[in-house]
Amino acid sequence: MILRIGLDFDNTIANYDQAFPQVAQLLGYETKALTKRELKLELVQSPDGDFAWQRVQGLVYGKHIDLATLYPGVYEFVLRALSGNHEVFIVSHKTKLGHFDESKTPLRTAATNWLIDRKLAGDASSQISLQNVFYAETRDEKIQKITDLQLDVFIDDLDEVLGDESFPVDTRKILFGVLPVQNSSITTMQSWREVGNDLFGDLEADFALYGAQQICPEINCSAAKRIEGRGNSKIFRIETSVGALALKVYPDLAVDNRPRRKTEWLALSFLSQNNLPVPAPVNTNQDLNWSLISWIEGSPADKINKEHLSKAAEFIRILTQASRALPPGSQFDFATEACLTPSFVESQISSRLEALKSIEDSDLRNFVDNSLSTVLNHTIARANQLLGDRYNTILDSKFWTLSPSDFGLHNAIATPLNDLVFFDFEYFGWDDPVKLTADFCLHPGMSLNQNAQQQWISEAKKVFSDDPKFDVRFNALYPLYAIRWALIMLNEYRADKIKNRLNAQSRMQTDIRGAQLRQLEKAKLMLMNVDRTIL
Repeated sequence: MILRIGLDFDNTIANYDQAFPQVAQLLGYETKALTKRELKLELVQSPDGDFAWQRVQGLVYGKHIDLATLYPGVYEFVLRALSGNHEVFIVSHKTKLGHFDESKTPLRTAATNWLIDRKLAGDASSQISLQNVFYAETRDEKIQKITDLQLDVFIDDLDEVLGDESFPVDTRKILFGVLPVQNSSITTMQSWREVGNDLFGDLEADFALYGAQQICPEINCSAAKRIEGRGNSKIFRIETSVGALALKVYPDLAVDNRPRRKTEWLALSFLSQNNLPVPAPVNTNQDLNWSLISWIEGSPADKINKEHLSKAAEFIRILTQASRALPPGSQFDFATEACLTPSFVESQISSRLEALKSIEDSDLRNFVDNSLSTVLNHTIARANQLLGDRYNTILDSKFWTLSPSDFGLHNAIATPLNDLVFFDFEYFGWDDPVKLTADFCLHPGMSLNQNAQQQWISEAKKVFSDDPKFDVRFNALYPLYAIRWALIMLNEYRADKIKNRLNAQSRMQTDIRGAQLRQLEKAKLMLMNVDRTIL
């Protein structure tokens, strides 16, 4: 079915959260607000009251509209709609001039130019036609335009628009990005990818091909095939005139705001420049939150192959040398959940326990509240005893290393020439080498036996031999990392994490409970590592 889809503009397509505080500061208002909502509360209570708020509004929507950003996923949504031959319209309640704006910037012209600059509207088949962009002086006029256009769906951030008694009854109402309302005729959705999946179904190969053609029209993308993901990103194999490429569709930024695409792109560029065996970065698109990288032919690395373990250690050795050539903390951020201070791992464990606290599941509760919690207290006490003051002291930056974070042979491909190519660098950044070493041993995707763990630790000791306290930190923290991994395995119980899993693994759609129980058994096995002596 071909749909006629209407979109609101302000706070639905255009995100002003950062723009409002910036403009307020330009006008001389002292504010600690980080969002539009926080700023409004501050300003209406200030001596200038509502005047201050309207003055900021007028400049944000006009003269300073370039400070606004696209909401994550809106570009992907529009591209999906147009690729399916659906018609997309923008209908916005927007006056001609802003309140108290001495520059007299025409708000509608500013908004249209903003859409064009961000390539969301224009003359191309992948853009909303400018003839389909409408502005209304009043809310009533906006609703009348929605009625006249005979839209099948309208998406707005204001429930007072969707819930107006004059709103057309045959137009489906989707409230964007806010909490549910007490109106059964309105559906609330938190992100553009959620809206897209609701209207068009799961993102599949035909759209991946269309999107790749928009990103790289010069390489003649001709076919796409979905590759079932093992993590949180969707993977497609794209056939092109320069060979096969891998297309990564990263998780919804509205659900998980970690900059995975940007992080991985910077990492692949750096690693390639240092001649490390990784897929070559080909192209990336910020608005789609997608990247194209070279496709690597081969088979999974062998987790008990001593040569493969040695090649992984060689990768870390070269990476560490490249790291030490950079000023500490430069170019890259900290790795995801970095633990440059030993006690950070305890904090991460506490946060994960807190996230599981409200989940009512008897099997989960028995494991977490009894088995895991009992072991945890002893393990924290032991780490404090071994490290003393160093437990709460940040590691000297000269011993930091750049870490792939999710590093292991589970993320490596053995090529036909028996080379190893490593992939998946979404969490890359600065970290303690102890965490890198422990995570390699403990990662559930590896399931290393004790001999393989001992070989890896021996290799790691050589790589990080300049760090005089490496052994002590590893001995103290390895059991805590094991507990942390046990809790990571329980992510399938968390609503905030399961969305990313479903994004990558379509098989989970029908077997979430089965996946939870399997992960619980793995977590029980992981906890056994706490008492294992491997040094």
